[in-house]
Amino acid sequence: MQILHLDLKAVAGNYVELRYFTDNYNQYERRTLPLSEITDLIELAERDYYVSSFAEDYAVTGLRLYNWLDGTDRWLQKLINQYQRQGIILAIATAEKLAHLPWEVLHNGKTFLVERSIIPVRWVSSDSVKTLSVETKPENRALQVLFMATSPQGVEPVLDFEAEEARILEATGRQPLALTVEESGCLSELRYLVDYYGKDYFDIFHITGHATITNGQPEFITETETGEAFYASAEHFKQALQFRLPKLIFLSGCRTGQAGGDGDNYGSVPSMAEELLKAGAKAVLGWGQKVLESDATAAAATLYQELAAGKQITEAVASTYQTLYSIHLENLGFRHRKTIGFNLDGV
Repeated sequence: MQILHLDLKAVAGNYVELRYFTDNYNQYERRTLPLSEITDLIELAERDYYVSSFAEDYAVTGLRLYNWLDGTDRWLQKLINQYQRQGIILAIATAEKLAHLPWEVLHNGKTFLVERSIIPVRWVSSDSVKTLSVETKPENRALQVLFMATSPQGVEPVLDFEAEEARILEATGRQPLALTVEESGCLSELRYLVDYYGKDYFDIFHITGHATITNGQPEFITETETGEAFYASAEHFKQALQFRLPKLIFLSGCRTGQAGGDGDNYGSVPSMAEELLKAGAKAVLGWGQKVLESDATAAAATLYQELAAGKQITEAVASTYQTLYSIHLENLGFRHRKTIGFNLDGV
């Protein structure tokens, strides 16, 4: 797949500077986009996209974002036409309020881009990581997955983790996958288990449970050693998993891909997914909003079926988007069922 990098930064004068390139970050094109054209979309994202059950039709929002990027000269559409047959990864780097715009719903006026195997991912660039890269050659062995479910005392509703685990195993029944279960839901026990198996043993950590944002701080509700609720921040995860981060972390909990902050500072606190990327994780998947348990289970089943078959992470995510889209069409309609906030925050 062809990777197209889009680096967006707000600059003085109420504008956004867009730098885009394919392989060489020193050979970029630059554009200046008026922020005023999408100010209302940012406000809608803060008010509706992550919290409302009746947000604006995603096709409308996605088309406005697409047209804003594309401009009157249609530079983005021209690049898509050029690389369409290869498949395209849109690696989108943003900051603060631009980060929680719903880039996953980009729409060209006919279809959502994810329907055409054009996959938007959240890319976190840094001084040491200038481009996004994807491993192309799968290792000749079983996919090693660590599955940890959290179900603290007194936290409702109680989730059916056994069904999620069973669905993953069923979906990968014909593929080489080794599932190791951490049963306590406790971060300290997770650390001991990972240390026991050693660095680089696990390919994926699948952490499933309830997550929330408390006083602007993203948190995953884990368990203490005695089963009480422990509201773990990204920092707690970093302390537990330092130097033992796998190739992929799937935070299967509501709002794990949503930025935090309060009031005028909404979006100023990075999501839990982004924080783990900054801690050294190569790829993190999270939900941008609340998600139905059945949809989360279906997404996990598709993702691991594809990964166990040797597909790239981005290819597996493309299939997962398509599964979720099919679910929406079969139920209440795409605009009222909001599990499309499934974000690949880095590869």
